[in-house]
Parts: sequence; C-alpha cells; structure tokens
Amino acid sequence: MNYQALYRKYRPQNLNEVYGQQVAVNILKNAILKKHFSHAYLFTGSRGNGKTSVAKIVARMVNCENLIDGMPCGECEGCKNSASNSCVDILEIDAASNNGVDEIRELKSKVNLIPSLLKYKVYIIDEVHMLTDSAFNALLKTLEEPPEHAIFILATTELHKVPTTIISRCQTIEFKKINNADMLARLKEISQKENIKITDQALMEIVNVSDGGLRDAIGMLDMASSYSNDTITDEDIYVINGNVSISEIENLTNLILKRDLNSCIKLINEYSDSGKDLVKILEKIIYDLKDKMLEEKDKNICSILEILIDTINKMKFSVISKVLFEVAIFKICYLDGKKDENELQNDQKVIADKIPVEKNKDEKSIQTVEKTIDTDTHDVKEINDNSTLKNARVNNTFVDANKQILVEIKNKWQKLNDYTFDREYGASVCELLDAVPLAASNTHLILGFSYESFVEKGNMYLKKYEDALRKTINLDVKLIFVSSTEWQKIKKEYIENLKNNVKYSYIEEQKTALDNDEEKSKSVSLGDNDMLNKANELFDMSKIEIKENM
Repeated sequence: MNYQALYRKYRPQNLNEVYGQQVAVNILKNAILKKHFSHAYLFTGSRGNGKTSVAKIVARMVNCENLIDGMPCGECEGCKNSASNSCVDILEIDAASNNGVDEIRELKSKVNLIPSLLKYKVYIIDEVHMLTDSAFNALLKTLEEPPEHAIFILATTELHKVPTTIISRCQTIEFKKINNADMLARLKEISQKENIKITDQALMEIVNVSDGGLRDAIGMLDMASSYSNDTITDEDIYVINGNVSISEIENLTNLILKRDLNSCIKLINEYSDSGKDLVKILEKIIYDLKDKMLEEKDKNICSILEILIDTINKMKFSVISKVLFEVAIFKICYLDGKKDENELQNDQKVIADKIPVEKNKDEKSIQTVEKTIDTDTHDVKEINDNSTLKNARVNNTFVDANKQILVEIKNKWQKLNDYTFDREYGASVCELLDAVPLAASNTHLILGFSYESFVEKGNMYLKKYEDALRKTINLDVKLIFVSSTEWQKIKKEYIENLKNNVKYSYIEEQKTALDNDEEKSKSVSLGDNDMLNKANELFDMSKIEIKENM
C-alpha cells in the first residue's frame, strides 16, 4: 500500500475534527442545522488553517439526509455520493492553477441544471483571488441570481484582492491562525497514533515555525519522522527548517549588540554556505531583540530593530539576501557613530574579504561592492546646528519647488539600483534607496525616511549622500532628510503660509533668522488666486486635511 502523507491522512472529516476554528465551526454548524445557510460563502485566512477542508465538509453536510448532532451520518445516499471523488455535483476549481476562466464559463452555462445525485450542487473555488477580471465578472452574474440548488464556497488567502462586488454577495467567514495550544495538542495526538518519538522541545519548534498553519506543522512532523532514525529533537527541526538553535541565535544577537562586525559577517557566511535560511535566522533575531528591548527599555535596540525589520522585508524578495543581511549589520555597527576611523578601515576590509564574487545571468563576472560608509569625515561644524540647517534647506527647497522636477527625480531615483554594487558609492546608494523624494527644486531636495534614527544619521553625512547622487545619477542638489512625522507638519505649514500669502526667500544656511532684512534673497510672492494652485501643484490636496484654529 502506498504511503499516505500525514496531512492528508489526518485531514478533518467533520466539523468536530477541525482544530482552532471554533467560531467558524459554530457559525456553519448552526446555520446548517437551522437550514439558514447562505447560497455563497467566502472563507478567508492564511494558508494551511482548514479553509478547503471545511468547504468539503460543508458540501457533505448540506447533502446529508440524516445529520447526527450536526455531523454527516456517513450512511445515507447523500453522504455516500458526496464522499466519492467522482461526484459530479461537487466541483472544485483551483483558480491558482489556471485563473478559472474556462471553468467559470462552464459553471455559468451549467449552474441552472439540477443536481444529478445530490440535493445541492456545491462549487468550491480555491484561491479565488487569482481569478481574472473576466472570470470574476462571469462569477458575479451567477452570484447575483443563483439557483436554489447551488451553493458557492470561495476560499482565499488574500481577501484584499477579491472585488468588493464579490465580497458583498457572500457571507465572509474568517479562519484565524491556529493558536499554539491547539497546534501542539494536534501534533501530540498524531505523534502518538503514528508512534513517532519526538521531544516536547521539537514539537514546540514545529509549532513556532509553522506560524499558525496546521497543515505546514503536520507536514514538518512527517518530514522529521523520515529524517530522524531515533527520537526527533529540536536540532533535527533546525536542520530540516534551515534554521539554527536558540543558543546560536542568542550568540548572533549578542554579537550584533556588541557591534562585532567581523564575527557577525563570519557567522552569516557560515550559515549561508551550509544552506541555512537567512530570512528565518533574521526573523528569530528580530524576536529575540524585541524581547530584550521590552525587558531593558533600550531605545538603541529599537533603532537596530528598525534596520533589521526593513532588511528582512527586502530579503524575502531578493536574490542577494546575504548581501542585504551584511549591509544591515554594517549599518548597525555605525548607528551610534562609536567606531573610529581605524575600525572603519578594518571593517571595510572585512566586508570586501567576506562577500563573494557574484555572476549575472550572462555569466559575466561582477565584483560585489564593499558595503562601506564613506571615510570622508567632512567638517561636522558645517552642520553643528542641525535644526537650523534643516529649517534653512526646507525653506530654500520651497522657494522654487516644482512638481515636474520632483517627478523627474523620482524617475532618476530608480537608476540608483544600477549602482548598488559600486565600490565607492554602493553603500550610500543602498541607504538612499530607502529614502523617498518628497519635494524638490533645481537646487534642493527633501528626502523622507520612515525612522527617526535614519534621519539623524542622514543629516550627519549630507556631503556623502550629495556626492553619491552627483557621481551616480548626475543629480547635483543640496539635501536634507526629514521623518514622515516631520513631513506632515512641513506640508501643513507650507500650505498655511500660502494661504496667508507668506513670501518664501532664500536664506543663508549659517543664518538663524528667516526674515533677516540684510539677506540677499530671491523672494516669491503669490497672489490669492495662485495660492491653492501652487499648493496643489506640489501636493495632492485631496489627501491633506488642515484643521482651522479653534
């Protein structure tokens, strides 16, 4: 007899066997018992938490002639026919495989035909968000006027991609991530029935990495039983899952907190070379640091987390995840500016030695960049009054701010991706790609960062970033960085100034007064009729709310 995968063997056959979805189960069970069930359901939730299994159970329940305590009896003709894989009255459509265009058209043409064997025809459409627009339109027509003998059960992992016209015609039931206690209980039950020897630590590790998906957890248990010839340990799960032990995570976390770049890069390379999943490793580090931050109330850890969270989001969709991880570590090492120039030069060599040579699709060799911070330690006195400089450059940007210039810069911005491996400017370019151009003139540019720590660092090294833009995409402007919170205030103030006909004039950066009469400046005067046009030219006014003074 062929081996049957555990997740298929232990797929629930009735609602009582469904783990961790009590709310959904109660809704469906009561609706069917009271004969108040909908003609269309939309099951939504993350993968592996029972949507398709429950859909199949519901298909059998509505066609059972003799429900027992809300469960299919398994003996009547309806149960026997609905349990058959060849039943023509229960149709499953996998929208992820073929977008469902032909299937939905066939469904539309045949939906009015009465069932052949069962009381109800049940249409189960899995991953319904993958349907094409034409398929959705065809389905919508059917949902608007369904025959009494038809029931639709749609399932999706991405509800936001389902048209609201479809959602409004269905009863939506959310399938939540299964909690750890329910998953652990189910895994223990299966382990005992299958005589699988496994430690509690290993079971808990499976639960943790499965992220609320019971199907994934059972699949990992199955894989672990094949991998291990003896009792399954947490170390076995680490190997299978491409992760590392808790002690190794703690070690790497401590090295990051110590800013030990050399040791961190060495470990990252070792893990990468041995086939470990760097995204999963970084995920565990983030959770470890989160716990430390809450315990120690250390704002420096918060800044580190901001960098790592931004990095992990990029790593998930990148073919150079190791490089991104290494760049993040480098940024962290210089987050507080505690390293001196000798340490910087040594760390540059570490990066150059550790990052391997990559090849592009044409097999032409390209040398990976030294992810370094520019060693040009410009005169810090130039920006000794950061707030004064920021105010001046923001002001000067608005003197000749122009939306078309901003659009051109945003188009140029994408070309920075061509320089991420540049030996001299690669590190600066990687950091600039995290910034968003917000307002621009021919001479000035305001850039936005989501995190305050990035803003502070950016404004400490303005010359470095200006040089990088000039040498890479030929953009010669004076920069200033602001946070998203600051930007909202700046926009509001700009629009209020326009409403009050306040003139914007160039000011010298070393000056502190905005209205110094002795300044040689270029004034911009806006008439009342031009005021809102100017604001709307730079910003989308429909998205800006200005509250009048009370």
